Amino acid sequence: MTYSDNRRRSAALPGLLIGLGCVSTAPIAIAAQAPAGPGPVYLTIGVAAVLPADVRFVDGDDAGEAALYGDDQSDAGTLGAGLEYGLAAGYRFGAFRAQVELALTGPFAYEGQSNYGGAGPVQPTDARMTARRLLLSGFYAFGDPGGRHLWAGGGLGANRYRLTDYIQRFPNPGDPSGRLRRGPGGDVPSTSLPEGTGYGFAWMLAAGLTVPLGGDLLLDFGYRYTDAGRIGTAAGDIEVVRYDEHGTRQLRRIPINPTVADLRHHSLTATLRWLP
Repeated sequence: MTYSDNRRRSAALPGLLIGLGCVSTAPIAIAAQAPAGPGPVYLTIGVAAVLPADVRFVDGDDAGEAALYGDDQSDAGTLGAGLEYGLAAGYRFGAFRAQVELALTGPFAYEGQSNYGGAGPVQPTDARMTARRLLLSGFYAFGDPGGRHLWAGGGLGANRYRLTDYIQRFPNPGDPSGRLRRGPGGDVPSTSLPEGTGYGFAWMLAAGLTVPLGGDLLLDFGYRYTDAGRIGTAAGDIEVVRYDEHGTRQLRRIPINPTVADLRHHSLTATLRWLP
């Protein structure tokens, strides 16, 4: 091998090393420039303390029967506090996460007052309600999604309710000896409404704080405002209990139109999030 051959090989060596370096680092550069993939699947289980909500029942759509309330009459009161239990499955995309969630409530007690003319200043009413709600929700993390951070989000879906044991009582009518007189044993005249079940459009807004618990567990604390759509009683027969002048109990069934009320409530939530 001549001196000139060695010289040519020496001159080519830096170029070869540079070429090999470019080839070896190319996958790293491509990986660094590739967009990050979606985050992990997660599951949640949680409970919410639903705060008392103001509710006002009025006449619903005309179903060809008599209206229960008529003009300027209604039944207004409060749906009491209760617990709501939730399950969800979701997927995280960086700071965003989306989930499908199912909420189930225990029985909520409704207590109100109707305002029929001539029925007296006190007309107590009560009922029971349970509900199921399915939402598609999305949330955004302000900070490290795997660490302590604030978040906000919202969701859309449907609410299914069941309203039962709805009764209106008239203990102190304007005319104690009139059509709303008490029975011989002091029995109070009453009106029982048909139960109602149905679906309504629902949406919610939420915000909260996430605290890591270590490992694959996160604990979410939050506040929610939920518009659960409309609830109410179905078209059907009311059961009217009255007492005649001889003290005889009389039961009449009268078909009426449905009644409706808008349900909006606030809740405080605690949710355990697991990344399997």
